[in-house]
Amino acid sequence: MSYDSALVDQGERPKEILVVDDTPNNLRLLLQALSSEGYLVCCARSAALALSRVERALPDMVLLDIRMPQMNGYELCQWLKANDRTREIPVIFLSVLDDVEDKVRAFGLGAVDYIAKPFDIEEVLARVEYHFQAQQIQLQLQNENRRLQQENAEQQRSLAQVGQSYSLLSQVLDSLADGIAAFRAVRNQQGDIEDFQWLLGNTAWANWVGRSPAELVKAPLAEALSDGPSDDLLNLFIQVVERHESLQYELLCEPSGEIPLWFELMASRLGDGLVARLKDITQYKQVVTQMQVTIAELQVLTAQDGLTQVANRRAFDQYLQAEWLRLARMQAPISLIMADIDQFKRFNDLCGHATGDDCLRRVAEAIASVVKRPADMVARYGGEEFAILLPHTDLQGAAQVAEQVLSAIAHLRLEVPRADCEQVSLSLGVASQIPHSARTVDALLAEADRALYSAKGQGGNRVCLAIS
Repeated sequence: MSYDSALVDQGERPKEILVVDDTPNNLRLLLQALSSEGYLVCCARSAALALSRVERALPDMVLLDIRMPQMNGYELCQWLKANDRTREIPVIFLSVLDDVEDKVRAFGLGAVDYIAKPFDIEEVLARVEYHFQAQQIQLQLQNENRRLQQENAEQQRSLAQVGQSYSLLSQVLDSLADGIAAFRAVRNQQGDIEDFQWLLGNTAWANWVGRSPAELVKAPLAEALSDGPSDDLLNLFIQVVERHESLQYELLCEPSGEIPLWFELMASRLGDGLVARLKDITQYKQVVTQMQVTIAELQVLTAQDGLTQVANRRAFDQYLQAEWLRLARMQAPISLIMADIDQFKRFNDLCGHATGDDCLRRVAEAIASVVKRPADMVARYGGEEFAILLPHTDLQGAAQVAEQVLSAIAHLRLEVPRADCEQVSLSLGVASQIPHSARTVDALLAEADRALYSAKGQGGNRVCLAIS
């Protein structure tokens, strides 16, 4: 018998096995047999010596007797599984205790195997080799799709071992929260794939499709997934096998009357079939969705003036710059209306800040009711001043919008108390340009400001145009 699994990959160090047994003859026999197969072997005659060895260097596997003085094998195994550094080291018990209760306790503590004494050395070697192989399979599966493609040959050997030692491998696979499955392509007489046959499916995957693991073995894919997205999976799996492509895909399963479930499916070609991993990402998708909603809400808040609910100065500046560059490429006009509430300081002094805030809100609503095109923007520029940006609008079109805004404010009939029924009004300055790479937005802002000051200088409640 030849055991060549002692080397993980060509050129890497041999696997190291720690043998813990208080019987010298057992230690000598195991040392000789394991060493002859290329393993590095370290022996300890007590649990205390084993702990000392593990603290210095971690072995790849522990062969552990149960009956030992002071600390027994169960206690040592429990310590190993409770320690973050040693939790993943596979433990195989070697013991004269052969009762079912002893084996149940061993597996409950995290052991991967249990060999009764007196043992057959060939059986020990075979089980050691198998568990190293099973451990390698689990690592490959956890490396997801990236490593599945690179380790195709190793997975083929692993799949063959699954057929030889299904019950032991099932324990490993069923310990995983993710669904793991292997499939063989079923071809018609023309050589085209018409279905897939389950070779192996663990409990997690079986639960997803509503079947038992026993029902999945040798079942056709379409039949096994009759209640799931079988057509989608069949087409995706065919691409993996025929095109030698790796697959990473998100599946949405919406059972009738139940909460929708999201799964991440990863698969890679394996011979004339594939190996796949299925992970429930429902909670992750829910978190991502909530984060997207939160981000969208925050983006609205950061771009919105808190008092008037129109865009704020920061959002306006960014949008103006972006539209200026865009329309410069198109050589299309852009217009800007600067609007200022006439004598707003006097209004505030007479009515108070609460009434002044209400006035700002109502003026903003009136302006927004006129400016309705999706590409247009109304923003609070500062204090009682508002800006209206009109892409693809010339001076004449912007002047019409300004007159409509002036009319909308008049219809508000916001009266100033103790001022002979004087109403709140606006002064509006309108400017329009065709953006050019040699100009900046400052020129447009300056023209609109000059037109605004001209309107206020003429008594307010009017529209003035900037004539270039």
